[in-house]
Amino acid sequence: MTKNVIESKSLVLITLVGYIFNLLFGWIGILLTRESGAQIVFFQLGTACAISASVMAGRYTGLRGQHIAASAYILLGITHGISLAALSRTGINPDREATMALPMIPALIFMLWCSLYPMWLRVSAIVPSLLFILVYVRVHAGEPYVGWSLYSGYAALHIIELLWGIYLFLDWKNVHSKTETGVG
Repeated sequence: MTKNVIESKSLVLITLVGYIFNLLFGWIGILLTRESGAQIVFFQLGTACAISASVMAGRYTGLRGQHIAASAYILLGITHGISLAALSRTGINPDREATMALPMIPALIFMLWCSLYPMWLRVSAIVPSLLFILVYVRVHAGEPYVGWSLYSGYAALHIIELLWGIYLFLDWKNVHSKTETGVG
């Protein structure tokens, strides 16, 4: 294996593992006492994994000529960074947490350009966008932000990101197998 092959494989593996851990830590965190120290730590760990995965996915998609998607992954990394900034030892800042919708929505819309994903997966990114818009509106209306829209928004985002990671790995595998056989 050449250095470039190892590097690109590392990008997709780090992406996939990062999104898996984000899902696991996030969903374990939901099971813990709300805003407890343990829950916050699990959310922080998961979000840090999502930031890393988004950065690596951005690099890989850029290498594959998917520049709009690469930029979308940068916005997604910023989105996760805002979410991480909302998590403190003393609890979750709902105002900060809700503002993550602002860079997330264009990021997910820009993923419509990523031809590495099937159309159904690209279009499904609209679901968490709509759910987080609802959370954003609720927070700014002074209503409780924790509820079905928040949980559903994160669940949808986690699943979509995990699927993106799987598709990126499959893309790398496909490209690598073509180069090994001399087809690509």
